[in-house]
Amino acid sequence: MFIVPISSAITPLESVSRVFDEEYREKSGDDGKVSNPSFLDVFSGIFNNAVEANQQKQDDILRLMLGDTDNLEEIQANIAKAEVATDLLVTVKNTVVDAYNEIVKMSI
Repeated sequence: MFIVPISSAITPLESVSRVFDEEYREKSGDDGKVSNPSFLDVFSGIFNNAVEANQQKQDDILRLMLGDTDNLEEIQANIAKAEVATDLLVTVKNTVVDAYNEIVKMSI
C-alpha cells in the first residue's frame, strides 16, 4: 500500500495568492505593478455577484414557469447560489456597520 504524503495533497496558499495577484496585475496594466484592491472594490464585487445571481435566479424561475427548461438541477443550484450570495452580502454589510459603530464609540 502506498501512502500519499499530506504535504503533496494540500495546495499552499501562496499559489492562491499568486492567482489573485495576477488578476490585479492584468487590471493594473503592462507595467507589472500589483495594486491592492480597496474595500470598495471588494464590496462592489460582492454586490455585483449577488445582483447577477439573483437575476439568474429570476430568469430561471420565469423559464421554469413557462416550461422552457427541463434542467431542474441547474435551477436549484442557481437558487442556492443566489441565496448564498445574498447572505454573504448581508453578512459583510452587517460586519462593516458593526465595525463602524465600534469606531464611533471609541474615545480619543
